[in-house]
Amino acid sequence: MKEKTRMSKAVFILTASALILSTAPLSAQDNVRQACMPDIRKYCSAELATFSRDNVRACLIKNIKKTSPACKEAAKAQRDAERAKKKGS
Repeated sequence: MKEKTRMSKAVFILTASALILSTAPLSAQDNVRQACMPDIRKYCSAELATFSRDNVRACLIKNIKKTSPACKEAAKAQRDAERAKKKGS
């Protein structure tokens, strides 16, 4: 009986954690990654293969005018968030 109770508690905790994490807001960086991944694959596949975040970011900035509107919007939001953070520091 104790084993069943422990299992039920574990399932409840995992389910609650999944719900909380799934509703948590994505960071600006995650938004850019999600919105821009098709563009990154299209314009920056060589940089993506290096696993260098800096190289991918530089490539994305270089090609930003070619990217989708969603990618441009997410990149602008991240830039604005980074500027606001720097001003607040």
